[in-house]
Amino acid sequence: MNNPQYTNNPIINGAPSTTFPSDINPGSDGVDFIEVNPSVIIPFAPGTTPIIVKVSVPNTNTNVDKITVTITEPTGTTIVNQVSPGDTNKVDTFPITPLPENSIMTVTFGTNNGQPPENVTLSVIACYTPATATTIVTSSTVPPSVSGSTPTLTISSSSTGVTQGTGNAYMIIV
Repeated sequence: MNNPQYTNNPIINGAPSTTFPSDINPGSDGVDFIEVNPSVIIPFAPGTTPIIVKVSVPNTNTNVDKITVTITEPTGTTIVNQVSPGDTNKVDTFPITPLPENSIMTVTFGTNNGQPPENVTLSVIACYTPATATTIVTSSTVPPSVSGSTPTLTISSSSTGVTQGTGNAYMIIV
């Protein structure tokens, strides 16, 4: 989780044409939208089946007080439609199941003053299974040795092997 991964391709609707995808990343100044009902669309990379943990607007200097997170399958079927509770701008009640490949997340914003959202950054924390990794372990065998006035027998052995597998890792998507 300490190694953020940023999407290169969020689609930011309702923002000035001078807006860059990186403007929505946590730690930036954020996006000042020009429409009252803007959205950010995040297509997940092919081969990625993330489990979404939390979506939020971490910038505290924003007028966003509500977000809606919708996730659709490639067929267009909505599989998640979550609204942040109360006057919060985070959703963390997602199902603990991997999303289908090529799913699309859409985040919309509500404000506390009826104006276009300002200073918006977006954090998406998800668990994903990276590509299969191969670990190769090699070592040598040391023959037993006897040394000293009181003999001590030291036996050292090791093995060589190859393992394959997958593991889960947390990442910040946006």
